[in-house]
Order: sequence, then C-alpha cells, then structure tokens
Amino acid sequence: VFAAEGDSIAAVLIDPMPNRAGLIPARQDYLQAMVEIAHAAGALVIFDEVISFRLGWSGAQGLWGIEPDLTALGKIIGGGFPVGAVGGRADVMAVFDPTAGKPALPHGGTFTANPVTMRAGLASMRALTKESFGHLDRLGNLLRDGVTASFQKHGLAGQCVGLGSLFKVHFTSHPVTDYRSVYPGQAERAKSDAFHKGLLDRGVLSASYGLFALSTPMTEADAGAILQAIDETLGDIAAQS
Repeated sequence: VFAAEGDSIAAVLIDPMPNRAGLIPARQDYLQAMVEIAHAAGALVIFDEVISFRLGWSGAQGLWGIEPDLTALGKIIGGGFPVGAVGGRADVMAVFDPTAGKPALPHGGTFTANPVTMRAGLASMRALTKESFGHLDRLGNLLRDGVTASFQKHGLAGQCVGLGSLFKVHFTSHPVTDYRSVYPGQAERAKSDAFHKGLLDRGVLSASYGLFALSTPMTEADAGAILQAIDETLGDIAAQS
C-alpha cells in the first residue's frame, strides 16, 4: 500500500492487541516494520491503546518497545467514567497549542476535561503501580496456562490468548494468527455460548464472546476459583460433545 500510495497517506492507526479481532498480540517484527515503512514515507504512526494501555506501566507500546507518534487512550484512564484522550510527540501535538495565538488545529469539546472523570482517572492511574502490573501479569499467566491445561485435560479444541490482565478463550484448534483464524462457525458459537452461561451459573462473569478482564483487587485465590469454574464448565461441554 505504501509503495503505491505513500505520498497520500497521513498516518497508520493500529491496535496492537485488538479485542474484537481475537485479542491476538501483534508480532514485534510486524510493528517495527510498520513504523519504519510509515516514517520513511513521512506518515505518522498512531497506537490505539484504548484497551491495551492496561497491559503494562507504559501500555502496549512499552511492552513492544515501539514509540508511536500519537496514542489514543480511553477506558481505564477515566476510572470507570466515560473518557477519551490523545497524546504524542511535542512537535506533533504542537498543532493544538494555543499559547502563541490561534492554533493550527483548535481542539475543544463540551465535555473536555470533565473534573469528575479527571479525578477518578487520576486515582486509577495512581493505583496502577509497577507492582500492581506485576501482580496482574502473574494472575493472567496463571489463568492462561490453566485454561490451556483444562482444554487438554478434557480433550477439547481450544486456545487461550492475551497478555497481562486480559485473556480470551477461542474454541478452535487452528493456529491463531488473525481475525479469520478465530472467526467462529456454528459449532464454535454453540460451545462459546455454553461456556459463557456455564460460567454465569458458577458465579463468574465473562464477556459473551470469551473475554476476561482481571482487576487489581483480585488474588490468587480468586484466580483459582475462576479457573475451577472454567474447568468444570469445559468438563460439561466435553461431556455434551
């Protein structure tokens, strides 16, 4: 695309671990090549970290060692309140700067800098210490490994993907590489539905499409209880298959 249209491309926007496309982490070499190709054409690189910012102290870009020109943020930076933000390199963000007169690109909004959201977001960011991210990483790894072992134990086709405090269950034995590889057929949809409802019956709330999000108050005991509910539910699904 850049070889054909590079002169007309302003920026590349990418989510490094897109939830709705399977929660599959991007490859390091892919991201690095994307940055090099975009910058060579004079285009900016924008990371969508609305979800992935929760993966670590410096978000997904810190995990991959990528420095995007702009970053879009949301969700956890609002402490549970509706929020959105954009940040980036000083020279790129300078188009919004009104200190020398009318900016090149005025930026405003009815709900911009809502004080309640800003306070809640600040409290959340202060609570997300490097130690808390380490805690979430440990719980996430424990659950991802446990879910994988449970699939094997019950002889079911399935995989668990994700990083940090996020993981997602796919009822497929195919290599998980992109959206097409995890798009569920009728049989997979039926298992996913039974999985979601089986967990609800056991007191565990996941997204209906297999997404789980851990939070800092959770303990290893909580993770064990979740894993037990998952194992029992997969056992029921295996018995009905």
